[in-house]
Amino acid sequence: MLVAAGALWIIHNDSDMAEQYQLRDGNLIVEGLANAVAPELVSRDYGGLEGRLLQTASDPNVRAALVIDTQGQVLGYVHGSSRDAPAHPVFDLQKVLPPHTGHMLEEVHPDSLSIWHVVNVGIDIGWVRVDIGTNYYAQNMEKIKREVWGLALAVTIAGVFLLGAAIFRSHTLLRQRETEVEEHQHLLEDKAYYDALTHLPNRSLLSDRLTQAIARNARNQCVLAVCFVDLDNFKPINDTFGHDAGDRVLVEVARRFQASVRGDDTVARLGGDEFVVLLGEMEHAQEAELAVDRLLLCLSEPLPSGGKQINMQASIGYALYPDDGKDGESLLNLSDQAMYQAKSSGGNRIRRYLQSPDTSAVSV
Repeated sequence: MLVAAGALWIIHNDSDMAEQYQLRDGNLIVEGLANAVAPELVSRDYGGLEGRLLQTASDPNVRAALVIDTQGQVLGYVHGSSRDAPAHPVFDLQKVLPPHTGHMLEEVHPDSLSIWHVVNVGIDIGWVRVDIGTNYYAQNMEKIKREVWGLALAVTIAGVFLLGAAIFRSHTLLRQRETEVEEHQHLLEDKAYYDALTHLPNRSLLSDRLTQAIARNARNQCVLAVCFVDLDNFKPINDTFGHDAGDRVLVEVARRFQASVRGDDTVARLGGDEFVVLLGEMEHAQEAELAVDRLLLCLSEPLPSGGKQINMQASIGYALYPDDGKDGESLLNLSDQAMYQAKSSGGNRIRRYLQSPDTSAVSV
């Protein structure tokens, strides 16, 4: 009787724990999806939404994943994978009524759990919903129950040791599932904020890093250099050595830039052969000039490729906070203009954006 009572107690408490893990898993998945689709909703470029949804629906316990705007217009809807078909988009759903209260809503159904999560970037710009099937947890609980009853019978012979093994087994299964969900979330965030080739921050993460850098340098009354870099003659490299060599050049440029800056600085890739480097915590413009010089200098050594040498050169334009601009958008625009002046002057050189008395841009 004592052994049977112990078995029932374990089953009851593990059932409650399974429900908690199910809810936690669902929250992790829907929060990861909300973070992943935020850049597309901000830019209104919905081309990547389907990929984010398919990535989420690849989890075997996800029944469906949905993205809508604040008016309920469906921007993307994907069914999860099944025995008959892999995860796939659905196009016959046009509008869905979004929740009206809170930033998260949980809807419990007989065999599934639907979780809504707002997409918020300072203001609400949309909603995501993920439908989680509960079969996984039910099957595992049945498995746990069978193991507990079998081990409970053995406890009558072998003692309390085997009962402890049953508890450990049940907790291990649920912790393993939590680890899988967290890894899935990290994968979504990595795809959303980092460049796939160089693993540098992409345009979305650069915007956040630039805002933080301006705030930090304003607080410490330091100079921040925003550098816009465009590689010179990159197309001939692709044409002469092949696209694989071109990719190696981009990866090598990223590596050399990262080795040339400090830990708090940021090197980002905008796409193609364009990079942005944020150099902060400097006392004056002359120190910034030396730091930008190091970026060009680190590209001076050619890159060996198939017995040949690839020369890497770049045109670099930069603007300084707070002298040239006060916000991230203007600093990027000014450094971009300075870069084009460097390129039009023959390339492989540096230009700082300066404002002439007649308000036309000049370079030094």
